[in-house]
Amino acid sequence: MLTPRLLPLVSVLLCALGLAACTTEPVGPREVQLTEEPGESGPRCSGADCCADAEALAFAPQRQYCSALALDNEGKAPASASALKDAIAGARAEKIRTHDASGVLCHAYALDAQRAGDRGEAAAARTGLAAAVQACRAGFGKESNQAAQAMLESAEQGLQSKEESAKIAEELAAVLVLARKNANAQIEADATDALGRLMGIGGDMSAERRLLTEGMELRRKAYGENSYQTGMSYVNLGGSYMRVNDNAAGRAWYERAIAVYGATLGMADPVTLEVRAAHAMSYSAERNHKRAQELLEAMLPQALQTFGPQSEETVAILNDIGNMQQHQGQSQAALLRFEEVLAIRRVSMPNTVKHGRSALLAATLKRKIAACAGSGALDAEVRRIAAQLEPSIAKDDDAKLFVLDAHDAAQQCATPAPRGARKKK
Repeated sequence: MLTPRLLPLVSVLLCALGLAACTTEPVGPREVQLTEEPGESGPRCSGADCCADAEALAFAPQRQYCSALALDNEGKAPASASALKDAIAGARAEKIRTHDASGVLCHAYALDAQRAGDRGEAAAARTGLAAAVQACRAGFGKESNQAAQAMLESAEQGLQSKEESAKIAEELAAVLVLARKNANAQIEADATDALGRLMGIGGDMSAERRLLTEGMELRRKAYGENSYQTGMSYVNLGGSYMRVNDNAAGRAWYERAIAVYGATLGMADPVTLEVRAAHAMSYSAERNHKRAQELLEAMLPQALQTFGPQSEETVAILNDIGNMQQHQGQSQAALLRFEEVLAIRRVSMPNTVKHGRSALLAATLKRKIAACAGSGALDAEVRRIAAQLEPSIAKDDDAKLFVLDAHDAAQQCATPAPRGARKKK
């Protein structure tokens, strides 16, 4: 069973977690194999832990599920999605080894749902996890660890989708009951952390801190001091303090997370870079823009190594460096960064709102430095992008706001009407 890698903090980087997204539609409709084999107490070995088990691989749906994992690890997302679809279809069609089929569906539906979530398809992810819960219950029992894990992942998806808090709290409470009954320390730790985050979303900061701290201690015991999960607890606690502007306390927790991830994942890992960016921006929140700039510039070479020069993750860091320079009055240096971002977006996402915003930001600063005579080319680029986006403003609020801002900016360098013309008007 896959555990979502949730990173609930305000950051300048895109979260780069989970398995690679695939390009095909999510598997459906969601049907669960419920028929049980006579005399069988549960499925044979199934899931990722059984991909080296020859007996398990003799069952075609399990073999196809393992193939999906292997293809994904090789970067072959479309082929992986096809193999996963075959695994689900084969398991749903199975009429004899029904416990084995349910076991495969338990894992396969969860993987398919995670991929839907990675693509931003929250509804498909939630539907898939609901099917995973049913399959896990059918294959392993209603009170099994597998069912509890699927319920936890469903609640995590609800947290990401900002669904009704009462419903998610009920799901997490049920998970905690099962985890404690089964003495499953890892599920108990993860559910406690999730419940803490839910309390924070609801505004109960006292309950949030209490549960996040409890979850952290549970994770340290269940996973180890230097585990990914313990590091994530440090991140979540840091975010809790940052949301109430206690930047020093929040930073201390981020630093503990960076130490864990730097030692285990490496300083150039996407997760480590995400936390480093949040740590850097905590200084900006205190108006220490110089220190924030130093930290962002220190991580830029590793971001280029990890994400590449054309990625939005790299763009985010360049843009933030420019903002820090602008705050310090370094207008010319900031303009160079903004023009660097603009050059990337001209190629990576031409004529989009993000392209337009970058052009507008560069034009505004250029106008400040060199007046309207110096910003002419950039102003023209802004107007051109706004004209292309104007047909979509009825359905796209971001496009509408950009077009309005572009129009306002254009007025700043508009040629005044002749005096006589103004009198006639």
